[in-house]
Amino acid sequence: MTTVAFDRVQHLVRVPLTVGDVECRFLVDTGIGITVLSSALADRLDLATTGQTFVGRRMSGQELEVPLVRVPRMAFGDHVVEGHLAGIADLGDANDPAGFAGILGPAFFEEHVVTTDPRAATLTVQPRDRYQPDGAVVPLDVRRESASVDPFAQLVLPSGREITVEVDTGSDSLILDTRFVADCDVDLAAPDVTTRTGTDETGYEWTRHWVTIAGSVHLAAAPETAQKAPRVQFQEIIHDGLVGAGYLERHRMTFDVTGARLVLGGSETEL
Repeated sequence: MTTVAFDRVQHLVRVPLTVGDVECRFLVDTGIGITVLSSALADRLDLATTGQTFVGRRMSGQELEVPLVRVPRMAFGDHVVEGHLAGIADLGDANDPAGFAGILGPAFFEEHVVTTDPRAATLTVQPRDRYQPDGAVVPLDVRRESASVDPFAQLVLPSGREITVEVDTGSDSLILDTRFVADCDVDLAAPDVTTRTGTDETGYEWTRHWVTIAGSVHLAAAPETAQKAPRVQFQEIIHDGLVGAGYLERHRMTFDVTGARLVLGGSETEL
């Protein structure tokens, strides 16, 4: 078992990691799909690409293609992964106060469980056969494609409608596709709705709406974890929605990608 203290880049968990012989910092993101290394770190380690690429999609549907490499050794405390398959991308200056040298995807923790304790600001990794669930168990639909691993779960909206959402700690918000505004009793033209437009790095023009909805939402398998009057971002996306850290980290969160389950322990008031 390894437990380390983490800090944050905005809402994202950032942890120390050793890649090869380089000590650096990585973000941890359940919704990233694949682990990503910065191009600067890959150059420093003199990593050769496999000759293959991975094509992922942003939540709004735009394709992003990255070359793949095999990383000889990645160590998170006592948790060591050899030959991990990762993508390469420009992630900016890793030495900046908010910088990082990579992003760990779910596959990095195969055969292990990883627990985020927001109150203690610690991340714990242990073999999954030694872990005893200590909270509400939420089944995950783990979708695998090439190097990508993406977890999904069922979420119940205020109307009672059940939808499939990506479990994405890379997002702080609860994000829903705009087709579910009626299920949340929302009028996007109302004065209490904040609307913004912009353009992402692929040239896609997006429109996003933020509003605090009445009622509550909850993961279908864990109604006791319901969030009342959540702040929701509505946008046209390729998924039904994404449930992010704002919902998940009201609890001690244990993620078991191999066992396809999420465990939410402790109450919101305790944390």
